[in-house]
Amino acid sequence: MNVIPLLGLLLIFLPGTIFFTIYSVFYFKGKKYKEIVHGQEETNELLSIIIPIRKEPIELLDEALQNIHELGYPNIEIIIVSDDPVERVNEIKSIVYKWKNKGQKIQFIWRSFPRGFRTGALNDGLFLSRGKYVYIMDVDSRIDKSFFRKAINMMRKDEKIAAVVARWGGKNYDTRLSEAISSSMKFVIDSLYRGRSALNLPVFPVGTGTLFRAYVLKHTLNGWDEERIQDDLEIGSRMMYHGYKIMYIDSCKVLVEVPRRYKSLRVQQERWAYGSTDVAITRVKHILLSKLPWYAKLESMNYLLQYFPAVLTFAGFVLLSIGVLYTQLDYMKMYWYLGLPWLITALIYGYCYVDSLKKRENSTWRILVNLGRSAAVTTALTPIFIKAILKALLRIKVKYKRTPKGKYEARGLSKLRFPTELVLGVIILVLGFITIFHLHIVCTGLWVITYSLGYLYTCLRWFEDIVFK
Repeated sequence: MNVIPLLGLLLIFLPGTIFFTIYSVFYFKGKKYKEIVHGQEETNELLSIIIPIRKEPIELLDEALQNIHELGYPNIEIIIVSDDPVERVNEIKSIVYKWKNKGQKIQFIWRSFPRGFRTGALNDGLFLSRGKYVYIMDVDSRIDKSFFRKAINMMRKDEKIAAVVARWGGKNYDTRLSEAISSSMKFVIDSLYRGRSALNLPVFPVGTGTLFRAYVLKHTLNGWDEERIQDDLEIGSRMMYHGYKIMYIDSCKVLVEVPRRYKSLRVQQERWAYGSTDVAITRVKHILLSKLPWYAKLESMNYLLQYFPAVLTFAGFVLLSIGVLYTQLDYMKMYWYLGLPWLITALIYGYCYVDSLKKRENSTWRILVNLGRSAAVTTALTPIFIKAILKALLRIKVKYKRTPKGKYEARGLSKLRFPTELVLGVIILVLGFITIFHLHIVCTGLWVITYSLGYLYTCLRWFEDIVFK
């Protein structure tokens, strides 16, 4: 029977140790990152910007077109592809005409049948585009003025560069949740993009914030796979297979709107967890058969499976609990040394996180609070990850759900939902108290109680979003 709780401990500690180690190594390596391109040679090559929209706040579309207008790039065509209900078309057209009258070259496409959802919209825009380079823009993102010139300059010098990724950043810090997400995003980019670039490892495109070479998208890849909902990871995997490079520019930011509410984050993370797992399944052969070094292939697969550590920790908790209740032994105390690497790497990870954010935040305490919030929310989202990953593994098709933004995110309460996070949090907490006070198993019980706190904190802070859809 000892095998089950021992396996549980390994699932709790090993994935987390690997996670902390990878992020920390990448962070330290990222500090040695050097920008490959420095100049901004003038260019007037046609650039196509595709904006897919569906039930987006109209004011965000207007602001996005304002951002493009202010870039100062001399030759841009904009293709807006709408999957909106017919009653919104005239409202969108009014914004289109407004910017056409200001000199913008804009095509507006309304799709009465949203084939392929977002990826279908991207393909329709792609094959109508005429530019040598293509950029996908979400209505909530804002582009650095120097990005296009720097990225084009880089791609001109190397025909094997199929895409250039800008530095992602959070645009809003106006709620506890958006502040925590934006802070975590800065550390994630410092690690996974700066670090991987410094190590010459491939980076994946991001949904908005990537300039593509149109020829590669159209003729080599035949556009995006409309069966996949995670378009950036999918297209990146096939680019790697064909031997193309995906480069990163740290000095150019693309700011994106991050979720302000837990229920918005839940929608986003369910889509991302499903999408990344789906790409890992369908594109594993492309990565493994690519000409990348073996360690780069392994790291790319690890990136696609980034939601698994949280799920494996939960599985470890279940196995550990079964073992403790059956044998009434304190396995955390017996095998304490298994948790030592986890603790050491967690402390190093925490140092890296603080070091990454200390230039923006004056308070170390504030940084640690946001780290704690991010950890708590990630724990609470574990049931969502499990649901999404199981659907992907069972090859169950899902519809593309956009993350609520603007006025749609601020809308009031809707239907009741089963409060999975609250129920799990209470069950785990009660189990922890039973383990300590009834079975007198202190170390394991304390860990179980600690594990429950992520669920309970999230429920306390965002209770309405827990009990309502």
